[in-house]
Amino acid sequence: MVPDRFTTIGRIAWADFLQRVRSRQLLVILAVIAYIGYQLNVGAFELLYIDTVDGQTVNYRGEPTSAYVGLTSGVLIASILFFFGYYILSGSIRRDRSTGVNELVASTPVTDRSYLLGKWFSHVVLVFVLLAILGFAALLNHWIHGVGVTNPLWIFGAIFLIGAPVGCLVAGVTIFFQSINRLTSTLGNILYLLVAVSLFSMIYAVAFEQDTIPTGLRLGDLVGLFVAGDMTFEALLSAADDYSGPAVANFGAGADDAEIVQYLWDGSAWPNWFYANRVGLILGGIGFAVAAAYPFERFDSSGNRDRRSFVKRVVQALPARFPGTEKSEPSETTVQSPAEVSLTPVTDRNSGSFGRLLIQELRLLIRDQPWWWYVGAVLIAFIGASGSASTAVIVPIAAVWPLFLWSSMGFQSVHYRITPFIVSSKYPYGQLLAEWLAGVIVAAVFLGISVWPTVITTGAEGVIVLLGAVVFIPSLAQMAGLWSGTRRLFEMSYLILWYVGPLNGFAALDFAGATSETAGTMTPLLFLGIGLIALAAVLIHRYVQT
Repeated sequence: MVPDRFTTIGRIAWADFLQRVRSRQLLVILAVIAYIGYQLNVGAFELLYIDTVDGQTVNYRGEPTSAYVGLTSGVLIASILFFFGYYILSGSIRRDRSTGVNELVASTPVTDRSYLLGKWFSHVVLVFVLLAILGFAALLNHWIHGVGVTNPLWIFGAIFLIGAPVGCLVAGVTIFFQSINRLTSTLGNILYLLVAVSLFSMIYAVAFEQDTIPTGLRLGDLVGLFVAGDMTFEALLSAADDYSGPAVANFGAGADDAEIVQYLWDGSAWPNWFYANRVGLILGGIGFAVAAAYPFERFDSSGNRDRRSFVKRVVQALPARFPGTEKSEPSETTVQSPAEVSLTPVTDRNSGSFGRLLIQELRLLIRDQPWWWYVGAVLIAFIGASGSASTAVIVPIAAVWPLFLWSSMGFQSVHYRITPFIVSSKYPYGQLLAEWLAGVIVAAVFLGISVWPTVITTGAEGVIVLLGAVVFIPSLAQMAGLWSGTRRLFEMSYLILWYVGPLNGFAALDFAGATSETAGTMTPLLFLGIGLIALAAVLIHRYVQT
């Protein structure tokens, strides 16, 4: 029976995880996690000790060694999971209720506890995916910006040791909250944030007021700040023996006008109490998931309620009470012969111009996006046109914002099964070229409005940078969509290329011109050539289809 139960839990977890992987929301979360990891590794915020020396604020920061990058990345992801993990993980039980899957599961021998543990395990697997993404981002950033040898064991080990137990705990709390009907929506969102902030503030506020942190308080280390202090404090004192601040590491950007002093920490042994702390968090997550079976209801008790308003119910009841208020029946229609109802034959197939087709493809490309996407596009246009942000900041954002637009290129005709109609038409290449030009227009607008300072400064060399980007991106998107029949090939490959090139400033892969190093080099011409080859592959694919 025990193996059967584990098998059931595993199958539920796998099915739920696959459903999450198919969601576009996961891709956005992964991109945000990777971007935050980049900001961490370039020093936008990190672990630091704060002290005041002769009236001057001093921030003590570690050199970006592998051990230090792993430790800071672990604290970062643990903090993200603790405060925002509930909102990332929640929704699976509510989705099952809205789609009726819960009723199907209720008709099977699966118990409530097995169902909820399967959901918990699915959440944990998703947490591991987020940790792995941040780990690869930290590994890459240390290889580019770090000090010393890049050690994957320290980077991934610290991230998983600090972050995974927090994810297990938050996953359990999420299952528990989502199992209580009153906490599945706004009330649960507010309550979780209040509890998380209060618990975090209470534990760490007490610690900052004490010279020595007692073991009992150390066991409440949620995001790893206590263990970071234990492991790096000796290295701090070796670089600043006059330090008189708290022995607990802080986390943030520090003061802008503060003096920065760096110390070297290249790793040390993890304290034993921290292992006990992490095991306690994991057991706490399992405990919450098991306890969720008691308030959990298989069926949504509010699902069978009559949600119509009182006025609507009265109006709909009137025909039954008053005979004169019934709706009139439609009159009988006369049957017409096929000759009378036949359509007008099409004699001219050239009435639709290429311009109309291009406009329609452009509309298809930019419509049906969430409202926040259009707000972000307007902000990018405003900031880019004003020139208030450097190209190193605005270009990476502008290059990734239309990602979901480009990823639909080539994919839509396959997904909606209209390819046979296109290839059998009089101009099978017209739709293909119109879609490609629509993608070029989107790329030209977003990148042109952000790269224009480079174009003005470098002249023709900047124009080549822009031209290479606007040809390369839509060509790659259309080729990946047509040949694979899915969005994900382009989305994942483009995100990796964007992360290494424009975001991290790796000039050899900077296809968008985020750095000033690509103008006048072969890099834009290389991407222009790749774009033209991809476009040729698209045309060859359409030729084979016809």
